[in-house]
Amino acid sequence: MSIDTAAKDLAYELSRQEYVEVLCHHDADGIAAGTIMATALYRASIPFRLRITHRLTEDNIPDSKPLLLCDLGSGLTGLPEDTMVIDHHVPFFEGPHHVNPRLDGINGDLELSASGTAYLVANALGDNRDLAGLVLLGIIGDGQKIAGKNQEIYFESLANGIVTKKRGMILPGRTYEEQVMLATEPFLADLSGNEEKSRNLIAMASDKDTISLDILCSLLVIHASEICRPEALQTIWGDVWNLEREVIEKAHDLAFVVDACGKSGKGSIAASLCLRSTKNIDNAFETAKNHRLELIQEMNGYLSSPRTEDIAPVMCSKKSLASDMADVIFRNISTEFPVIVAVKNDDKTCSCSIRTESGPGKNLGDIVHELAEQCDGAGGGHQARAGATIACERLDTFVRGIAEVYIA
Repeated sequence: MSIDTAAKDLAYELSRQEYVEVLCHHDADGIAAGTIMATALYRASIPFRLRITHRLTEDNIPDSKPLLLCDLGSGLTGLPEDTMVIDHHVPFFEGPHHVNPRLDGINGDLELSASGTAYLVANALGDNRDLAGLVLLGIIGDGQKIAGKNQEIYFESLANGIVTKKRGMILPGRTYEEQVMLATEPFLADLSGNEEKSRNLIAMASDKDTISLDILCSLLVIHASEICRPEALQTIWGDVWNLEREVIEKAHDLAFVVDACGKSGKGSIAASLCLRSTKNIDNAFETAKNHRLELIQEMNGYLSSPRTEDIAPVMCSKKSLASDMADVIFRNISTEFPVIVAVKNDDKTCSCSIRTESGPGKNLGDIVHELAEQCDGAGGGHQARAGATIACERLDTFVRGIAEVYIA
């Protein structure tokens, strides 16, 4: 079945409901997907409740029905058959109401996110083309490309004036100083997290009240090249997408704020921004700033610790930082091993975020799903990005399992 047909079928199923319980993942893609569907349901006069969660397992599936999962659920085989799922992770759920690009042969890692998939369902439910800007949150947050279905949605948004484009610095932040101080991709040695040094760098690129962006970008490249691989330097300058219908105009800023608020336990604030409320913008930026500074502190600790010659988990102090830390290490630092960031939870489980290079014949999501089950846990994800929760006493076994697959 094509994804467009699947989207129409799910839209029809939703139209038959008197109420829908919506549950979405707590990152930028998940919250964008959840709020796209919330807006579409509201416009279709279908009552709903939207909730945000960091993790869904077969043990904590909500009893409320009908249930719509966004950026969640594909990796669970034990979901009730009547669960409605909008996702882009490796699919194991076999229910009839499952819209997932991978089921149509579309690359769910790079060419369509959960928010993009939700956009297809939303437009099958009604005219919701003005929500196309939120699809960019999934593209940015999950490191996807403007290709395939993403490109179709993007071109449509440009044609309708929902999104406009220019060139500029794409680092998130309200000021140049904040863009430098909060940079993690690329990670700026001795600058990231340091307000005074970031201010001094801006001054070096300034002539009275005028900033030379050419000089500033050159200085940033020099600093970033101390530890970053060349690909990371491409994230300084590029296409700046302006979201003409959203309360935060720059797509990279909105993705940054929504993602950080969701992971910091303030999902309601993140969702309110995607629902176009201006009430909490300042609070959201401060939450995102504090989250990013905590991440930078964790990264500084990682960079100052000795490197090992074998694959080993990087221990992180907070669950809310683990996924971002795995992304930052993987996207910045050259390594021949998969990156595994783990955090110990109060219930004696470890939450792991795993990143690796894409390779033929190897799907990290499948591998992590199988290894996590062998360790009496749960996991899954994408071809090169995945997550798992296992008992801490099985962490070494889990890591060895990944090493056996990826290290010759």
